Amino acid sequence: MFSKRRLTAGVACFSLLGIWLMAAEVDSGTMRQRAAKAEKEGNFKNALTDYQKLALDPKDEPALVSDDLTHAIQCLRQLNRVDEIDDFREKVIETHKANWRLLQTAAATFLQGDSQGYIVAGKFYRGYRRGEGRYVYTLPRDRQRALQLFVQALPLAQDDVDKSAVAEFFNQFAQAWLHGANGDQAWRLQILTDLKELPDYDDTRWSSSGTSGAAVDADGNPVFHQLPATFAAAKSDGERWRWALSQVVAFAPDRKPEISLQFADFLRQQFDVQTMAQYNWFFRGREDDQKQTPTYALDTLGEAETLAKLATGIKRFPLPEEFNFIKIYQAISLESENDWGRQALQRLANLFTDRRQYSQAAEYWKKSIAKYGSNRGEQEALDQIVKNWGRFDHATVFPAGTGPQLEYVFRNGKRVEFEAWEIKVPQLLEDVKAYIKASPNQLDWNKANIQNIGQRLVFERDLKYVGDRVAQWGLDLTPRANHFDRRVTVTTPLQKAGAYLVTAQLADGNISRIIVWVADTVIAKKQLDKQAWYYVADAVTGKPVPQANIEFFGWKQTQVGNTNKYQITTSNF
Repeated sequence: MFSKRRLTAGVACFSLLGIWLMAAEVDSGTMRQRAAKAEKEGNFKNALTDYQKLALDPKDEPALVSDDLTHAIQCLRQLNRVDEIDDFREKVIETHKANWRLLQTAAATFLQGDSQGYIVAGKFYRGYRRGEGRYVYTLPRDRQRALQLFVQALPLAQDDVDKSAVAEFFNQFAQAWLHGANGDQAWRLQILTDLKELPDYDDTRWSSSGTSGAAVDADGNPVFHQLPATFAAAKSDGERWRWALSQVVAFAPDRKPEISLQFADFLRQQFDVQTMAQYNWFFRGREDDQKQTPTYALDTLGEAETLAKLATGIKRFPLPEEFNFIKIYQAISLESENDWGRQALQRLANLFTDRRQYSQAAEYWKKSIAKYGSNRGEQEALDQIVKNWGRFDHATVFPAGTGPQLEYVFRNGKRVEFEAWEIKVPQLLEDVKAYIKASPNQLDWNKANIQNIGQRLVFERDLKYVGDRVAQWGLDLTPRANHFDRRVTVTTPLQKAGAYLVTAQLADGNISRIIVWVADTVIAKKQLDKQAWYYVADAVTGKPVPQANIEFFGWKQTQVGNTNKYQITTSNF
């Protein structure tokens, strides 16, 4: 038995040990430095232990706990322990529920993390689990949980004296409403999300087809989201988003150009002509003088109207003043002297280019260059509109003796000079065969692909196979007004079979190049049982070519064992 005296001594020793252990405890600053060092060195397990201890400490520094949470989640991801994130995050949220900055950071982690998981025995596990449970998609639930946290933090943030930080809080709050509800999913902003309950985990993903069109009301008119007086007065998520954007400017008036640009970008994404990109075949070029149906004539659109694809189809409609993205961009360009003003001018130039209103687009490029200088490609974009420019359209193989006809598209120019150079096809074929027969360890497909000769001659300027000039001619042009494209058909003097490099030099403009193949013979192939049947015919008449001599050359590439070496076998007969 222990005596009372021995027991007292034992208690004293235990107390001394406790004091020593408390003295050995590191302070939070030292622990944070230790965690950062371990994380940088790739020791994520030790870093996680310290970050979790810091984040779950109710006395953790309010300004630093957000970083502790973020780093802890990063470590869990590095350790492939994603399924532990949710429980840990909710514990941190509960511990620091009065810290609006922590709530804001926690909300952001929901929007940035893995949006998938598995239900196993009734419990959700975030991340991938091979062969276990039922797969679920978490974006709708994660978005809603993030919005709950923003709303929870809202009254706390509004009372903070750091107006700049509060403004950024509202900026992130606004972006959270658009998360998963932008682009072709923007129709979801019509919903007034019930933030009291979280939705169940879903088996299906939100579609991102990009073809649904902007939302419309019962009368078929586009839905515009109004600005409510208060958050509580909002009738939809779209109005909640508008209110959050307005609060950014309320707390940081100097951010008005930035927020206005965000709003205008959203409106343009929903209601401008690029929404009809899938119908580009209908609007493409109009290089001839054919008149477009008035409703769909992009170049006749006024600055107070637009033509866009809505959920009910393509519609031309007026833009209300508050939602006129053109007017908003113009206001930003006049009011802002910094990069936001430059971006607004760039948006306007691209916008009017999309509308085929090239003169207006050129004016905005000129304004941007004059005000900010040309260091972002503005001059190149301007030159493509106002300078002489031309290009060939894609060409097919032409029969010999008919004079191939090429399609040439140009703007502004009044004269073009053409030249045709013979391509040394026999030398090309011999070099390709010799290269393959040499059995290189790594086959360069650009050297082995005969059809790639155009790429090498036109873009890489490999002139090895360019022979003599065989033709030279010119053509007077009549350009269309307002920098519109015009298409003309060019008849070449090429009659002899072969391949030709044809160039078009537009007076005071660019050079365009194309490869033209002229054939006097065609080969038709039909696969039979264990053999092939070939028919050699005249390219013009289709009649068989008697006593035709055909050379066959084939090759195959085989990997040598498990090495990076390959062996090429050829056959030539």
